[in-house]
Amino acid sequence: MNSFDTYLNLCTQVYDLSKPTPPKDAYDLYRSYAGDSNGLILEPMCGTGQFLLPLVAEGFDVHGFDASDHMLGALHKKAKDKNLKVNVWQGLVAELNIQNKYKLIFIPSGSFSLITDIEMIKNALKIFFDVLTDDGILVFEVETSKSVPAPIGIWRGSAWNREDGKLILANFLTLPIEDNIVTAICRYELINSNSIIQTEIEYMKLRLYDDNNQLIALLNEIGFSDVKIIKAFDRNKQPDPNDESIIYECRKK
Repeated sequence: MNSFDTYLNLCTQVYDLSKPTPPKDAYDLYRSYAGDSNGLILEPMCGTGQFLLPLVAEGFDVHGFDASDHMLGALHKKAKDKNLKVNVWQGLVAELNIQNKYKLIFIPSGSFSLITDIEMIKNALKIFFDVLTDDGILVFEVETSKSVPAPIGIWRGSAWNREDGKLILANFLTLPIEDNIVTAICRYELINSNSIIQTEIEYMKLRLYDDNNQLIALLNEIGFSDVKIIKAFDRNKQPDPNDESIIYECRKK
């Protein structure tokens, strides 16, 4: 993912229109980790602040970053509207160079799956390990093949009304899975008075994780001594084969 070809203007608007608040079960899960952390928290790939802003509003010290200028612009606007001070910046995981140490790093909504290259995945996990405190926890969510809409190869769409009366049409074409990576062509069209006045095309790629063994072995190799897989979104349950996403809880100690 980078700031130039994904999560552009119309995509960001649809993201916020379709997800004005975080799902309660997901928020409660990450909120429980935040409550246990007793220290600085980092949310990489924080998007428009769907999780970060309510946590900050509750008094948690959460920092965040994202590659998309458009997503961060929406985050800052919402923070201003809510009179919240936030510590967020634009950047990629690979460019993370900070002095802070974090008690908790969390990545919700399957955003970690946006990192598709194995070497980049290894590098990201190593960076997270390095910026955690010695007793810190990394919690992240990944997608499975059950999250891919079936059948593949047909267009699916939705429509979203803006406050100014304009309409955004969002259409998605999912391509066949190759080497555990699914690609979707995303087309966003802004409509005004029955005319298309703006169009954006994005190619979204996600790595799917049906086999946990490779990622667990990689986490152990990096140095995480206690790795658990958790059902989304219940810390007391194990995932099952039909789950669309899986939570990894990784302790550094």
